[in-house]
Amino acid sequence: MTAPSSPFAFPFAPFNADAFTGFFPASDSMGTLARGAMEASTASTRASMKGMQDAGQTMMAHLKTQMNLSVETGKKLAEAESIEDAMGIQTRYVKSAFENNIKGFNELSELYSDTLRETFAPMAKQAKKAAKSA
Repeated sequence: MTAPSSPFAFPFAPFNADAFTGFFPASDSMGTLARGAMEASTASTRASMKGMQDAGQTMMAHLKTQMNLSVETGKKLAEAESIEDAMGIQTRYVKSAFENNIKGFNELSELYSDTLRETFAPMAKQAKKAAKSA
């Protein structure tokens, strides 16, 4: 008499490498594509991190320029001899601050654009390779 089968018995046969290879004939190319995808992802992440670091440095330089402009303007306002002088100093400050902000925004937009291009380039290259092999 046979022992009753246990509900906990493993219902599958042992792994058969030949059967697996036969089922996935291009398993080597799949591994190559997977490795390429991982390398592309890593390169993309590195480019993204570098871009964020560059953006942080650019923003800090911009803020430093703005702060220096504010301090210099404050000194000039303290030395103003009349309301007209103070108004002229304030007007020049507003103009300089506006120009500095526009310059900073342009630098950041170019930096973000470059970062996005560099971030997605490895992934696009890998997608082209995958499309060719498909």
